[in-house]
Amino acid sequence: MTGNDAPSDGRSPHPGGRPSAVVELEWVQDGEALVLVIEELDHRPFTRWDNAVVHRADGTELRPHPPWDLLSEPSRVSGFHTAYLDPEGLPMLVLATSSGDLQGRLDLESGEVTDLRQWR
Repeated sequence: MTGNDAPSDGRSPHPGGRPSAVVELEWVQDGEALVLVIEELDHRPFTRWDNAVVHRADGTELRPHPPWDLLSEPSRVSGFHTAYLDPEGLPMLVLATSSGDLQGRLDLESGEVTDLRQWR
């Protein structure tokens, strides 16, 4: 097995059955320290798209998600594959979809990624 190739027997391609973090971002928003972790995408059919989590300083977590209209056809969404801090120091999350990658801003109240537009 090399790179991201999954074993043909259906076992997890990740050591110990857990994906590895591919992106970790730290930032402060409205006085709160936050950490975003995006785990490696699993491209096998019928896998979960919610591979990102925001950890708050108080120990709670928030799972970012695309707008619900994108999820009306779950096969359109593969998951989050990268993120970066914009010039204002706020995260932009990049979502992989069957029609191309989209980037958007994270709403910390709802968890929704908003203001989606084509990435690159």
